[in-house]
Amino acid sequence: MNYDVVIGLEIHVQLSTKTKLFSAASTEFGCPPNSNVRDVCIGLPGTLPVLNKKAVEYAVRTGLALGWSINKTSIFSRKNYFYP
Repeated sequence: MNYDVVIGLEIHVQLSTKTKLFSAASTEFGCPPNSNVRDVCIGLPGTLPVLNKKAVEYAVRTGLALGWSINKTSIFSRKNYFYP
């Protein structure tokens, strides 16, 4: 029997970047609660996320080291909520 099966995996990792994935806010551990946030972190109207280039580099390097194929294009859709 020939089975063509595709399994999608969502993998979460913690990369050693100095800023968050979509914000220039620090990722420093041990800071007071809610001190490492910027406008984009809390989704204020008019703010736009900017992808952390170093995080993408680390993710691609990890994928290549594991022998995975890396897509040349990725698309992100920002979630929008109607409450603050």
